[in-house]
Amino acid sequence: MRDLSHPIATGMQVYPGDPAVTVEPALLLARDGVDVAALHLGSHTGTHLDAPSHCIGGGRTTGAITLRELTGDALIVHLEPPAPRATYGLREIEAVLRLPDRVPPIVVFDTGWATHFGSAAALDHPALSADAATELVRRGMRVLAVDTLSPDPTGAGTGFPVHQVVLGADALIVENLCNLEGLPAGVRIGFFPLPIDADGAPVRAVAFESLSEAGS
Repeated sequence: MRDLSHPIATGMQVYPGDPAVTVEPALLLARDGVDVAALHLGSHTGTHLDAPSHCIGGGRTTGAITLRELTGDALIVHLEPPAPRATYGLREIEAVLRLPDRVPPIVVFDTGWATHFGSAAALDHPALSADAATELVRRGMRVLAVDTLSPDPTGAGTGFPVHQVVLGADALIVENLCNLEGLPAGVRIGFFPLPIDADGAPVRAVAFESLSEAGS
C-alpha cells in the first residue's frame, strides 16, 4: 500500500487565490484535558478531489459522488521529464505509453512535478491539452488524476479547458498526487475524500500494489 497524498500543514502551498492553510491548537491537553486542533483550509487543499460543481453550473457536488467512483483499476502514465509549462497532447502521451482503445476508469499522470510542490516552480507545471482530455473521456476515463496543481496551466490566463471537458462530462479530477514513481502501469487506486458536500474535498489517495491489499 502506498500513500499518494501530501500532508496537510500550516502554510502549505495552495492554488493561487485559495484560502491559506492553518492548523493550530484550539484546546490543550494541559489546560483543557484534551488536545483539539482548529483547521482553516479550502476545499481544494493539498491532494484533493474536484467535483463537477467546481466549474460546471448545476454539476454534482461531493455529496453525490460515491466511493465506488473513486476506487478501482487505474492506468498510470509516467511521462518523460517535462520542460516547465509543457503541454501534453495525445501524441506526446502515446509516445510514452500506447493507450488502449478503452482505458480504465482512473487515469493518473505522473510528470515528476510533485517534487516541486511547495516551491515557486510548482506553478510552472506541465499540463494536458483539452483534446487529450476529450479523447481520454471518450475512451472511458471517469477520474483524471495528476501530480500537479492542475491539469490546466496555472496562471496562464487561458481558463480551465481541461476542467471544462472532464467535469463537464460529469467525470472527476484529483490534483496534487505524489509518490507515483515506480508504480506499474496497471494498479488499483482509491481516493477517499472528506465527507463534506461541497465543490471539492481533500482526499487520502492510496495505491494498492497487490490484489490482497485492495481486498483487505
